Amino acid sequence: MSANVASYANDEDIALRASADFAILCPRDQCLAYGRDGVFSSDLWTLTSPSIDFQGNGLTPGHLVRLTQPVGVFKPPGDTFVAVSIAPNTVTLRRKGQPARVGQPPSVPGGVVNVEFTATTLDPQISRASYDLNRRYGIDDLVSGRRSCDMFDPTEVREATVLTVIYRQYLELSRGPQERVDTFLAKAQLYKQELDDLLARTIVHWMTSPGGPPSSQSDSRMSTRLSR
Repeated sequence: MSANVASYANDEDIALRASADFAILCPRDQCLAYGRDGVFSSDLWTLTSPSIDFQGNGLTPGHLVRLTQPVGVFKPPGDTFVAVSIAPNTVTLRRKGQPARVGQPPSVPGGVVNVEFTATTLDPQISRASYDLNRRYGIDDLVSGRRSCDMFDPTEVREATVLTVIYRQYLELSRGPQERVDTFLAKAQLYKQELDDLLARTIVHWMTSPGGPPSSQSDSRMSTRLSR
């Protein structure tokens, strides 16, 4: 698999579909940042850490940051926010599915110190799912007219990526020794059925020219219908 595969979704997309279980679905060893020295000061949306280089660690917009301490501010199991902008020792956050600075900020007025934060990612799984969908769709960024940027509407491709990652992660959890194996397997089966239904009805439309109208399946032999 190429390391340069365009990903059709991000961690926020996954969390919006499986918010309660994101921390479970995401392997702990896929950690981008962890610390206990976080500080919110005058900007209640910006987390600062003297010890962590968020930018150098690869944190990018769309990654999630979970805040768990102090418990007086972040009630268990903690609050999860989306990274908006990243600098070496700071990350500005927003609420999932919301524009920047909409909703209750992560910090209380006056600021917070000794904030415990964790940022893990499903980037490898998202990249794998995107690669598999490229093969199914016939998407190839080296072929003009069949590049990812040539899709008229990538919405269903993004949704298929999200469902693929969630289904596979629940399935992987169901194979372990956890007490909730049956629950994970049931969730895996539900997401797999939803994924199969989506793949069975999705048709990829390609733009005939940049910004132009989409070509229909009958307009091109390479227009692709997804099937199981």
